Amino acid sequence: MFSGGKEPQNPKSLKLPPSPVIDPDVIRYTLELTREDIQMLRERLKRESSKELRLSTFVVTYSYALTCLIRARGGGPNRLTGFGFVADSRKLVNPPIPSSYFGNCAIGTFKVPLRAETLMAKEGFLASTRLVSDSVEELDQSVVWKIPDFVAFWTQLPLGTQIVSVAGSTKFGVYGLDFGWGRPEKVVIVSIDQGEAISLVESRFGNGGVEIGFSLKKHEMDVLIDLLHNGLKM
Repeated sequence: MFSGGKEPQNPKSLKLPPSPVIDPDVIRYTLELTREDIQMLRERLKRESSKELRLSTFVVTYSYALTCLIRARGGGPNRLTGFGFVADSRKLVNPPIPSSYFGNCAIGTFKVPLRAETLMAKEGFLASTRLVSDSVEELDQSVVWKIPDFVAFWTQLPLGTQIVSVAGSTKFGVYGLDFGWGRPEKVVIVSIDQGEAISLVESRFGNGGVEIGFSLKKHEMDVLIDLLHNGLKM
């Protein structure tokens, strides 16, 4: 979308890029982290870190999913990886934009490239948490001036870089929506089928937990599921 769509020679073209082909071997999986799981991961990070980190539910769950995804892909320790997420910047700009504003006021923040070994090492979870925590802390009043950097980011990615981004949020309250058919039984964000993104929504049970959605090829998913659950036993 940012690279000119179907007409790279015309950057102002509004034509949409072609949709990527989804491999028939791709499958979905949803990890349900309870409030207790998240607190257990938070306490582990507190013990292992020598400095104070921002350990919000988003930082803890995203960092955990990011670490497991990089490890599930495998490959050499020098391969390039990275991560990114989009943040609501209405309260960050000066003067703040009213909460009643109906429009798009989001900014992306990305860290790339990173060597896979950073997150595949024994302390990979702690390393990813430090990076995500720092990225959140760096969001300030200057975010709007970084939009050109965000757009340029996509044109400068080294070929083959594994970027793990986020779709959705635990703040949207999707399980409280009712369009006349009652509350949803299961919420799935279909856009993650087309890339390395994960999805985040609040638990359907309203217990403070989080549902993390993944979409990978089956042989990678088998590895990922083991990593996700084994990490919760430590």
